[in-house]
Amino acid sequence: MENTSRFNFSEWPLDLLVDYVLKVHHRRVREKGPGTLSLINKVMMENLVLDEVEQLFSQSLSDLDTHLMKEERVLFPYILDLYDAVRRGQPIAPMHCGTVRNPINVMMSDHDAELQRHERIATLLNDYQAPADASEDYKELMRQLSEFRENLKEHTHVENDIIFPKAIEMEASRFDGQNL
Repeated sequence: MENTSRFNFSEWPLDLLVDYVLKVHHRRVREKGPGTLSLINKVMMENLVLDEVEQLFSQSLSDLDTHLMKEERVLFPYILDLYDAVRRGQPIAPMHCGTVRNPINVMMSDHDAELQRHERIATLLNDYQAPADASEDYKELMRQLSEFRENLKEHTHVENDIIFPKAIEMEASRFDGQNL
């Protein structure tokens, strides 16, 4: 995935990347998502397609909540422990679910589903272009949905293209030659 961020994430240490995702992306989904959903409901009368958008966005928030919890409670703690063990040259037990690739594959599948869902929303809303006679609330909704999608793309890029490959590589270096 292309990086459109102002940051060069590939140069960041893994623990900082995880902190960034948690404190910027996870927090943003939880803080901004409900307000955007509320705004969708407020302006639904202006555009009949917003009914489908509301359903898609509502399901996205629900699925993202589950996804974020899996990252926060299972995957990221292991990745941070792995990073710390490698940095200190200390041993670490294998991940309880076999290898870090297993939860990473689940997370990447979740990412693909969310990106597809938000592409569908963008398509339904003419790539977030508000009609000339749209209310200010409707225009604000288009801005928020577009921003949400761009943040989701960055979140996915940082995890899929940087954090996950680094974690897989670190785990492989720790358990090289062992059966995982």
